[in-house]
Amino acid sequence: MFKHQVEAQLKSFLAAIVATATLVASTPAPADSWYCAASGTTGASGWGRSPNLGYAQLIALRECAVRTPRNATCYIMYCS
Repeated sequence: MFKHQVEAQLKSFLAAIVATATLVASTPAPADSWYCAASGTTGASGWGRSPNLGYAQLIALRECAVRTPRNATCYIMYCS
């Protein structure tokens, strides 16, 4: 009976390790983030960082727009 309990605990422990390793592997690292820079026609600038390229661009454009007067435009300069 004791042997079955030890085996069950070992299986549970191994399953927990596998689950933790899977979660850690699927979490994006900071190196996996996109960095985008935006610049406005009046010299304003902004940047954004996100694992999602579209969000990084949106953040950069919003940061630039906050510093830009009306009727001026911000453009994405680059993303890496």
